Amino acid sequence: MATISFDLVSPENLIFNDEVGMIIVPGKDGDFGVLPGHSKVMSSLRPGRVMVYGEGKNLLKSFFVSGGFAEVNPEKCIVLAESVDEVNALDKSSIEKEIQELSGQENDMAKEQLGIAKAKIDAIDSNFYEKV
Repeated sequence: MATISFDLVSPENLIFNDEVGMIIVPGKDGDFGVLPGHSKVMSSLRPGRVMVYGEGKNLLKSFFVSGGFAEVNPEKCIVLAESVDEVNALDKSSIEKEIQELSGQENDMAKEQLGIAKAKIDAIDSNFYEKV
């Protein structure tokens, strides 16, 4: 089976770099899958999970990104994320506490942080794309 090169980059460093079978990316208008030979596309990202699969369609890693951009061509997928966390490293109780603290605040920054925190909870609870 063919592979595609995948780079996941945060502002601080390179998080993931390997040849993979498939990637699912949380595009601004919905999730999209990237396979080897994918047509060229550039998309902004919404808060959500980046799912990385091996050649046998087995889930290798699951990351939460708060936003950013994805650039895809037939040989490579690059995700430039605003922030990255491994989904299994997220602590649900601390995120729920953050949601309680942010609820009721009216400024734009608090609303954006609240949306990201809620998306983290969704990512923890979701089992979409666990098996493909």
